[in-house]
Amino acid sequence: MMPQSLSRRQFAALAASAALAPRAALGASPGDSRIHVIDMANAPFLDRDSVPAGLDGSNACTRPNHRFLETLGNAGIDTVFRYYSDTNNANLNCKNVTRRERDLLHDHGLALAIVYQFEGRAKDRYTGARARQDAAFCLERARVIGQPEGSTTWFGVDSDTGLNADRDVLDYFREVRRIFAGRFRIGLYAAGARCRLVREAGLAEAFWVPEAPAWEGTRAFMNSGDWTLFQNKTDIDQNLLTRGMGQQLHIDTDILNPSAGNSIGAFLKDGSIRTYDKARLRAVAGARHWVKAGKLDIYDEPDGAAQAHACIARMVHVLDHGPKWGLVDIDEDGFAEGWCRSRDLAPLGQMPAWARTDCKPMDI
Repeated sequence: MMPQSLSRRQFAALAASAALAPRAALGASPGDSRIHVIDMANAPFLDRDSVPAGLDGSNACTRPNHRFLETLGNAGIDTVFRYYSDTNNANLNCKNVTRRERDLLHDHGLALAIVYQFEGRAKDRYTGARARQDAAFCLERARVIGQPEGSTTWFGVDSDTGLNADRDVLDYFREVRRIFAGRFRIGLYAAGARCRLVREAGLAEAFWVPEAPAWEGTRAFMNSGDWTLFQNKTDIDQNLLTRGMGQQLHIDTDILNPSAGNSIGAFLKDGSIRTYDKARLRAVAGARHWVKAGKLDIYDEPDGAAQAHACIARMVHVLDHGPKWGLVDIDEDGFAEGWCRSRDLAPLGQMPAWARTDCKPMDI
């Protein structure tokens, strides 16, 4: 279901994408390049801000946002990342996923992936001692919500490399690995340099890179092909998946590396691990291109009027790519914002160096 009112830019986007709309209305197919994995910090309930909920989901998060979840499914989304997060037993905005939410997502046909993140940007937070506390919390949450063994628990180190010493981060993941004792696979969400460090130490199985192109080692790690997931758009609240959905929604979107396997450790209602069609993964990855211009102007038509933009080392979804012009979607709702010059785009394996410019990412 689309929002009742559209901005001028959104109206132009729909017009530019008219030829693609029949495909967008269908379910996912091997050649479908629409995004299919998202992460969201808060639960999809209409009353999540009313009263802080306990870890069992009581007091709030009792009114499911079915319209939003149906919209996700209709747009090709099949997997949602949700959080384990210490909140002193007051589940503010229902950040901690509960059994109630697990069932809601599964009933809408969505696989659930788990990421632990709490105070991820705190200085000196990642130590062996803290890992024991965090791992115990994750194991307890896994027991409560019924997370199946063999699935993946991802850990967010949500900062550039300067805040936490390498030796401490390695100690942290050694302890997590020891305490998990093989029950769950371990994933890391972190800057490229941190992913490289933990990968080479053999302390995690999967690696998720944030949309932070200036963070240390991110370009090198992405271009190496060793990544598993890339969080290619963050804090989306105004595209056609989120706008007008009855609450303040923020989602991030993610793409999988087709060379890294066909699973991220998400699980389905029956407890099985969600796998993905490799042709679909190749279609999604192949349609994502980097912006290599300092500022990429996007026009209502080739040689027309500029109406949007994207910045260097950010990503766009290319819906149609010719020798001179590309039709691009910059907010991952499957509809184009307009046309850009093809010479200003680079394929996924060629992330350009981030550079400070006067370009500011658009609110999406």
